[in-house]
Amino acid sequence: MNLAMLRIEGPDSALVAITKDVPVVFESKWKKGESRRNGEIYEASGMSATVVDAKNPKELTELVRGFLVKCIDKKINFPNHNLVAELSIGFTVGDSVQFAAGVDFSSEELSMFADCGIDLSFAAYPTSDEANNKNAT
Repeated sequence: MNLAMLRIEGPDSALVAITKDVPVVFESKWKKGESRRNGEIYEASGMSATVVDAKNPKELTELVRGFLVKCIDKKINFPNHNLVAELSIGFTVGDSVQFAAGVDFSSEELSMFADCGIDLSFAAYPTSDEANNKNAT
């Protein structure tokens, strides 16, 4: 797994307004005050989308860069719309296919994140060949 997920939160009107410009398909949406699966309440309205589902970290990095270029071209800046945006990058590590993983963003790419007002988070999820084989059956 090499995923990049975009999560945006803020006022309903701002979310509706920016949906047409963001170059992704939003898979999940919620309203402020709705219950989460764990029973807690959402403090803000929001939406999330898979930006990248890549076969390796190199491809993930390239596709994230393409997403950023599209956002820059459309002059997207989430804070200007009172929105908070985060790109969460996750990897599975520990099996024979991908024992370790990492991404390298250039200073130019990091500036593009800042120009769009997108926060970054990274997570690694442990797996193994044994666990993958159990999941396949």
